[in-house]
Amino acid sequence: MKAVEKKEGYTPEQIGDARKLIEILMGVPEEKKVLFTAVVTAYMDGVETGTRIAKEIECAAV
Repeated sequence: MKAVEKKEGYTPEQIGDARKLIEILMGVPEEKKVLFTAVVTAYMDGVETGTRIAKEIECAAV
């Protein structure tokens, strides 16, 4: 199995997305921030896992 490449640094698009997420988080009421953070973290972990699996399948097909 081929290792997934890890890139250094962030793209301008990633930085922009992070800023948008921070702006959204700042608008979440204090009593709901813990839940919001947990949901966003789970979503991001799922996206990362899906991307990793897709890359592994693509490498295995070669």
